[in-house]
Amino acid sequence: MPGNMVRYRLTLITLLLLSVLLASGAYAANPKVRITTNLGAIEVELYQDKSPISVKNFLQYIDSGFYSNVLFHRVISNFMIQGGGYTTDYQAKEKGDPIQNESYNGLKNLKGTLSMARTSRPHTASSQFFINTRDNSFLDFEVAPYGPLNTVRQSELGIRDPVTGRMATTNCRGQRITRNTLKEAAAAGNNADKGYICLMQAVLNDNNYSLESGIKSCLSQTENLKESGKLGKDQTCSDYVNNRHQSLELVHIRWGYAVFGRVTDGYEVVETIENTETGAAGPFRKDAPLEQVVIQSIERIE
Repeated sequence: MPGNMVRYRLTLITLLLLSVLLASGAYAANPKVRITTNLGAIEVELYQDKSPISVKNFLQYIDSGFYSNVLFHRVISNFMIQGGGYTTDYQAKEKGDPIQNESYNGLKNLKGTLSMARTSRPHTASSQFFINTRDNSFLDFEVAPYGPLNTVRQSELGIRDPVTGRMATTNCRGQRITRNTLKEAAAAGNNADKGYICLMQAVLNDNNYSLESGIKSCLSQTENLKESGKLGKDQTCSDYVNNRHQSLELVHIRWGYAVFGRVTDGYEVVETIENTETGAAGPFRKDAPLEQVVIQSIERIE
């Protein structure tokens, strides 16, 4: 009996702890939303864990009611269906600021996934999204070391921060990365406009990054950095920041399209939309559904 009583009490304590964690959101699942169209409803899980910027952006548009009565305006069979930017009278909706491209998150443009639509420039996604209707590997992010044996097609030169893994194809002033960029940064040192500071601001997507902020961040985790070998026992945080700046590397980058969710129910509606007849409509010369496919609403599923 005493042993059974101890086990009972431990089980009860465990259940109480789990209920507290669940109530606090510690085990919160990825959010889910319902896309209601005039052809049926599509349910989607959003990958908040791997695409936090894209999901936060998408949910802000949802919560503001932005997606009420907008179109799936571009449909290409055996490729994708795209919407989220035009009203039913083909007027472009006023959108928010563009977001950071998260295509390096490891997610692939597989059939049934949702991705952020954008222009040819990597960090221009805002409200529009598309659903892949086949595996579209050519839309995935790809990176390779800089060199003549580059195998990444349609790539451009970029820089990578080995600490965070984040990359950029322009510096903080919007100038493209070239093979001389790191040499020029080394010559300029920590000049905020031309040297390593500018490059770090670009890869971190943080215009407030400075030598001082880098050192301050290091000081807050000195012991961990020394234990991991990233900071030598006799080194200072100035050494750490300088080493980090000088370890920026040139890479070949093909910016992909950031996957941020997947269809979990109602894929037959996606197929119906995919197979609708298309042609010229409104400002579009082709690929627009001749009978409008209307997103009546997008809402969170509790």
